[in-house]
Amino acid sequence: MLDDYLKREDVKRFINIIKNNERYFMKENLNIACKYFVQDYLALFIFYDALVKYKIIIDDVNLFEEFLEQLDKIYKKIDNFDEIRVGINKLIGKMVLNKLEIKNVISDLQKKQVISYVYNKYILDGYYIHGFNSYYCENIQNNGFIPEEYVNNYNEFIKIKNIFSKHNAINIISKDFSLKKVDYTDDIVMACYYSKYSPLFFYDFLNSKDYFGKEIKIDNSLKDNISSWTKNLKMFMYNSFFSDGDKNFINNVVKNKWNEIHSKDTISLLLIKRRIFSDKIIDIENYLNDKSDIYDIVDRLLSSKVGNISSNLIIPKNNLIVLNFDISNLSKRIDEDSENLNIIKNKKFLDVYGKASIFIILGSLLISLGVIIMIFMVLRGI
Repeated sequence: MLDDYLKREDVKRFINIIKNNERYFMKENLNIACKYFVQDYLALFIFYDALVKYKIIIDDVNLFEEFLEQLDKIYKKIDNFDEIRVGINKLIGKMVLNKLEIKNVISDLQKKQVISYVYNKYILDGYYIHGFNSYYCENIQNNGFIPEEYVNNYNEFIKIKNIFSKHNAINIISKDFSLKKVDYTDDIVMACYYSKYSPLFFYDFLNSKDYFGKEIKIDNSLKDNISSWTKNLKMFMYNSFFSDGDKNFINNVVKNKWNEIHSKDTISLLLIKRRIFSDKIIDIENYLNDKSDIYDIVDRLLSSKVGNISSNLIIPKNNLIVLNFDISNLSKRIDEDSENLNIIKNKKFLDVYGKASIFIILGSLLISLGVIIMIFMVLRGI
């Protein structure tokens, strides 16, 4: 769906800049309900959001260079992720005017033309998105999407659930595996987040405040560190006198699942048409009769309206639309930042040590000079 855009050299350069230039990724946080660490990914997720919207609504190769240039200005100028998203939505509105060859919206007819165009493209013929871990992508593309069936080790987590219940830890895993449902959203950034931390029940299990007493502090240095995620679990099992067999089983399942879902540095999104959920389609009249600025209306149209929709819909492999986005080298960026910080600290230490060394040497010279003068005075009989 997006291959033609993702293969472009200017897009590759822009992604690389977002990953490595703090002017692009060190912004004020986004006001979304992300339980786990996402700061380092937001700038990239928002770019992918913009790219998908451009593809769905504009999809004009002749206008794309201008779109990317304006997008770059938004990232440089705005220091808040929420405002960046608003800026991108309004930029999409401006590109729609270019697409429709409308220089300025000066009549209600033109205004309704723009609103109808965006509504038809993004809402009526648009998509809901399910974020899933990229480890399962090949399985889904080969066999189609059957909710929950593409994950092959739920029985192990049901067993873990039963083991914990013996120690009065009821529903330590909150997910009901029998429902065979997954959640969709209309927010691409949130879908990327769900893909990054999928399956979410696994992370919630490792970070159960109700049973482990405290949540894990997940920052940029710990987010992909299995030891930081499992320390509270291991302490709970030790304090609750789990048998060695149960502890070994749980630790092995957790380790295998961790290695499985951390084997790929990509985000995977499954797209399905909004019209499938006909009861969730937004009424256009609320927008056509709005007297607000046209760009504010477009922003409202493109903003998230449905947090999640649960569905057991089976999608044959021939009808699949799957997007894969690269998020590699972000951990490397963090390591490099830490290394640079250590270099600065070491330099400061060396600077201080260097200054101290000068004073030590100077002091030694003065002492030596004093001793020589004293010897000279003794020899002269003074």
